[in-house]
Amino acid sequence: MTKKKPSTSNKTKQGHPARSAAAGQIVSIDEFRARSTGDDVSARFMKWVRANTSLTAIGDPLPVLHEFLGHYVRLGGGADTTTLQLSPTVATLVWYLTEDSDDDLDFVLHVVMGYLLFLDDSDLWSGSDAQFEAAQEAILEIIDEQSDATFDGRVLEVPALTRKQTRDSLLALPLSGRLQSFLEWFGEKRDVTSKGVLTRKDIQGAAAALGVAAVGVNTDPTMFTAREGEPLRVTTARDVPRLDLYWEALVRIGIIELGARRATMHRPLAAATGLDREELLMHIIRDVALCLYLRFTAVDGDREAHQGTTEDLSNEDIEGIIMTSMLLDAATEDGYSVEHLETALDATAGDDQLDLMIAQMTLDLLCDEGLVLRDSHYRIPPVLKKMVAYAVAEPAGLEVNYADPLDADDPSYLGAGD
Repeated sequence: MTKKKPSTSNKTKQGHPARSAAAGQIVSIDEFRARSTGDDVSARFMKWVRANTSLTAIGDPLPVLHEFLGHYVRLGGGADTTTLQLSPTVATLVWYLTEDSDDDLDFVLHVVMGYLLFLDDSDLWSGSDAQFEAAQEAILEIIDEQSDATFDGRVLEVPALTRKQTRDSLLALPLSGRLQSFLEWFGEKRDVTSKGVLTRKDIQGAAAALGVAAVGVNTDPTMFTAREGEPLRVTTARDVPRLDLYWEALVRIGIIELGARRATMHRPLAAATGLDREELLMHIIRDVALCLYLRFTAVDGDREAHQGTTEDLSNEDIEGIIMTSMLLDAATEDGYSVEHLETALDATAGDDQLDLMIAQMTLDLLCDEGLVLRDSHYRIPPVLKKMVAYAVAEPAGLEVNYADPLDADDPSYLGAGD
């Protein structure tokens, strides 16, 4: 068995989302509680949380922080919570460790670490550098002891599949049938707009090839969901979600080449026959699947590297962080609970809830293509775990165990011969 070891850098270490930086404001527990019903303080704190962590995918950080600060004050920390004194901080953490509490300890620890960084990044930390480092070290020590087995210790198992198993599984994906239908519909050339997408006259045919009823219109587009039996009315091909996904993926892998006015289809399958055609098709399916995973987990690397304020991460970056976390869970043995996501949606509001709603819609899109399976949990199909390992797990530092060493060494490897 071949293993890829996880990164040990703070930036990529899983389970420690609170190690990132941003901005916020807070004065004391009483003031924080008094203001936490919707004013600038809690809004800025939650914006920090959304921009730098995936905590809202687990629960609501505000009540957890309120409870922690309440215990901190009770155990000698004083009303001023712009400094977390070492002794009462440790005492509060020990209380969580020793008391029979219903709290998710990992979640509590990461919320508290996030709060500590929140104060520091906003220049509201009122203690010394030594006090900050002592508090941070105390929290991280318990995080490392309590959370590594849950987060950093996870392993993505990529199963060893034969070539036949890989072929049968890939060709059974809804993505496979739609992809072949779209390639057949496209032909050799199609007109495109100045923005590099299909013109309105081709929207209906392209969408139909992908199993979607849609038409291109000049005015009166569908604002929300088309009525039953009616096509989606759109002014641009980008407004047909499935068509947009396939188009971007095929352009990215070079099957479609964009010109100023026309798009040309490179047709690798046209001249291939038999096993050669089958193998080419398998590669294309996996490449398109990889593009879709990458599209929804993309985060601007420059923003991460130079992070300093809440404005450094766009909404798309935040959505990418959330989807990365969810797909990593889906790829590991336990999967990502459908109920967990629904509970998180019920527990959040505003921008936090919107982010999770977008994540749920994204998972629905991936489920429709067969790239995510859904029953009580969201899971990655075994045949696509290798793609998720390349796209998400390895860059995030998660350990990957390739049951067949050739999968680790050769991205194009399709499995052992039968």
